Amino acid sequence: MSSSHHDAHPYGRSADDVRRRDQRLRRTRRMRAIQLTIFSLLAVVLVAIGVYAVGELREPSAEPGVISPKSFGRDPVELTCPEPDAVPLPPGDVTVTVMNGTSRGGLAGDVSEDLAGRGFVLETPGNTGKASGPATIVHGPDGYLAAESVRVQVQGAQLSLDTAREGTGVDLLLGDGFTGLEDEATATAALEQPVTMPEDC
Repeated sequence: MSSSHHDAHPYGRSADDVRRRDQRLRRTRRMRAIQLTIFSLLAVVLVAIGVYAVGELREPSAEPGVISPKSFGRDPVELTCPEPDAVPLPPGDVTVTVMNGTSRGGLAGDVSEDLAGRGFVLETPGNTGKASGPATIVHGPDGYLAAESVRVQVQGAQLSLDTAREGTGVDLLLGDGFTGLEDEATATAALEQPVTMPEDC
């Protein structure tokens, strides 16, 4: 009897075909078992998350009906209020950066020299597109007394608080309405007078 007759399957398939089919069936069963295990684990995790979420929603707040305030970004910085009867800082304690917002060339440099002659510490002057009115003095929360020291030097100058600014240094922005510095004797006398208390103090 030939070998082909021995390997023949009763239903017309070879033994190799049967073995391959059985192997495919076993692999399929293993894959289904693995998939079932994974899906079961995911279901358990989702149920646990749902139970936790329901518990959080049912937990009473400390103050029912009150929504906790949410803060975004940095906390607002308040102005450091001066003491009663405080006077402007001495010019030697004030650092100023003069910025020219006009079409007059060299104005920031000239004003820097004049302020340096009055005892202020000057940074390198520059230009700006943010000036308005005669002049604006930009200061940080800790720079109010420094800004007041510069304000009494400049005719018509207004103060502007920059809450992100650190330290006591100030920027002097010269606008088209700038007419010059106050008389030095008048400004020196004003340095001895108590400053006006800011609105929020």
